[in-house]
Amino acid sequence: MSSLSISRTAEPPDDWGSLARATGTFYHQPEWALCLGEIYRLRLDYYSARQDGELRGLLAVAEIPPLVGPRRFVSLPFSYAAGPLAQDPATAVALSEAVLERARERGVRRIELKSRGEHSAPPGFQRASRYATYEIPTEQGESAVWAQLHPGSTQRSIKKGQKAGMVVRRGETAEDWQVMAELEERTAHGHGLPAPPRRFFVEGCRRLQRDGLAQVYLAFTSSGAPAAAITVWKGPRSWIYAFGASDPAHLEHRPNHVLLWTAIQDAIAAGRRFDMGRAAPEQAGLVEFKRRWGGQALPLTYDYWPTPAGLNVAARDRGSMAAVAAVWSRLPAGIARLGSSLYRYLG
Repeated sequence: MSSLSISRTAEPPDDWGSLARATGTFYHQPEWALCLGEIYRLRLDYYSARQDGELRGLLAVAEIPPLVGPRRFVSLPFSYAAGPLAQDPATAVALSEAVLERARERGVRRIELKSRGEHSAPPGFQRASRYATYEIPTEQGESAVWAQLHPGSTQRSIKKGQKAGMVVRRGETAEDWQVMAELEERTAHGHGLPAPPRRFFVEGCRRLQRDGLAQVYLAFTSSGAPAAAITVWKGPRSWIYAFGASDPAHLEHRPNHVLLWTAIQDAIAAGRRFDMGRAAPEQAGLVEFKRRWGGQALPLTYDYWPTPAGLNVAARDRGSMAAVAAVWSRLPAGIARLGSSLYRYLG
């Protein structure tokens, strides 16, 4: 048997998709990496590990330009777990070492490899385990999932939204994704964050939807006003709750709860688990929300070179991030909308 070889290309090889679908998450799909590169104008490298011609591992890495601080290699921005996808620990290490060698060649001073900790940290990297994602098991069917929902808040909120007459639609058109984008701008502003550019939803997400990898769910009032929208990534084993946005005027009718339950029902019918997404330990309210939906914590492990640094290790509830969020939320909406140009630096 020949030794393992690592190659780096500017485009994903033809056989990436089959390995990603067989063993990876949504974030390992080549369509996702290509979307990030195009929408956010990022340089991506695709690392392939082969032995006797067989693809044994893969890793996509984006180069994030500096807004402040140094350039970074990240696998991948806006993805909670897209690190080395490898058949064995040695292959994972070889992929990580290839990225480190490339960083030294290009003068990139930081690397972040984000994964679920399937393998040990590669030599020279430091591991941090702040985050967890919260996955809802669905194997026992809809009635079992419903029984796991918190009866005093989650079940009641779903029923309240249904009784309020929320009209749910599975969106497909550019206009549907535009509604998602506009609601996300409003919600992100309220949280003190820049929103993704509208083009991400209207072009990038629509392309992912045509590839069977994304879905937008919309809730409207009986008069036709958009009340809420969510975006779901459709991975090979788990669907992921990616974005949730709403009009504050309609929150009392719990449109987001109705949309989430609809998406979970669809995931159950498709034979997929439902992932409520990532949270940091200090985000106690967010963690509790995910748990009340039956989400079970799955630890995430991030490997950094040379040391942990950046937004992924910063506390969300205090310090500079909290101060910036407080200022951003007070900006006029039109000015905050211009902040979508900053989004590419945040991954």
